Amino acid sequence: MPALPARVLFGAAYYHEYQPHERLKADLDLMAEAKFTVIRVGESVWSTWEPENGTFDLDWLRPVLDGAHERGISVVLGTPTYAVPPWLSRQYPEIAAERATGQRIGWGARQEADFTHPAFRFHAERVTREILARYAAHPAVIGFQVDNEPGLRLPHNHGVFQRFVDHLRARYGDVETLNREWGLVYWSHRLSTWADLWTPDGNAQPQYDLAWRAFQARQTTEFVAWQADIVRAYARDDQFVTTCISYGHPAFEDDELTDSLDVTAGNPYYDMQDGLSLPDRTPDDHEQQWKTRGVWALFQSGDRMFSSRQAPFLVTETNAQAIDAPWVNKPAYDGQWRQAAWALVARGARMVEYWHWHTLHFGAETHWGGILPHSGRPGRVYGELARLGAEFDAAGALVAGIEPDADIAMVYSMPTNG
Repeated sequence: MPALPARVLFGAAYYHEYQPHERLKADLDLMAEAKFTVIRVGESVWSTWEPENGTFDLDWLRPVLDGAHERGISVVLGTPTYAVPPWLSRQYPEIAAERATGQRIGWGARQEADFTHPAFRFHAERVTREILARYAAHPAVIGFQVDNEPGLRLPHNHGVFQRFVDHLRARYGDVETLNREWGLVYWSHRLSTWADLWTPDGNAQPQYDLAWRAFQARQTTEFVAWQADIVRAYARDDQFVTTCISYGHPAFEDDELTDSLDVTAGNPYYDMQDGLSLPDRTPDDHEQQWKTRGVWALFQSGDRMFSSRQAPFLVTETNAQAIDAPWVNKPAYDGQWRQAAWALVARGARMVEYWHWHTLHFGAETHWGGILPHSGRPGRVYGELARLGAEFDAAGALVAGIEPDADIAMVYSMPTNG
């Protein structure tokens, strides 16, 4: 695989295109002062890259890449396929993913498309190739992130279900074998023909659910591998390919998905303040979802990312400040950013990147706090992270490539994690 820089990369997701006024130079200068060495760009704005079908606007990113390179800041360039532009949904309504058979997911959020649909694939490949042809060779770009947090949904679209049936036919050969292997005598579910297989909307049979979720995970694995192959047609030998994993998603199998990537990358969000207290003050249920609660769970997140490839990993997103709903405002206590970052490095992180640089002025995540607040003026968060950046800068190669010790092994089965 391409070699990662001989240090722990440190930085944030940076979306200059979201800023209501010009501040690129000021932002990059502040990053350089805080010893940032990497930013992630470009993955969320397909409608900016391609505002109309076949019309591309690619020049807006060059000042960001040029400015980062001038300051010695590397860039991870993302492909924008997880957030579909309105024109695509309008012209190809059939690409809408379905939560249950025939129940389309409405547009207006993200990851609403059936990423297996040929129309989606055509347009996703085209915009990806346009971006890569323009910027893959830029000297600031050290790697690529394909898509973003894949496996969010279990699409029930007709084509997806029919491929699932074909998969079962290829695996089991005939319905009698499936009846026997799945125990479909139970509750009168024996099939007389493949046409008898019911759609998964109301399914209560665990053997069916296991096969359906494993099939869905394979669709995500294939999608990520497909994009990775496209990227490698443009990437230099020294550039890595990854995607960022949200380990709470239902439709992926991380050890298989990462086989087509050069390095694992994940998004370990965690509860700050008393969520990192010792002794543990979190509620007794310790439920872990898209973010973790408890010191032990933060370390477990690091170990999980390491385990996907049994190798050091990248943190593409983690808390910059308050996360969750608008009424949840719990930025870290002084010192907690450093504790959490060094904990992840101790478990094998080769990059710690915050989501995100600047608190957004609009959109669904307006209240997810960035390193800079809405005012854009550096404050306590920036000061704490600048201190951490100086520590990483001083440590250099000494802390790059740490591999964790382990006294126990934990076995995960994503298809049964429902």
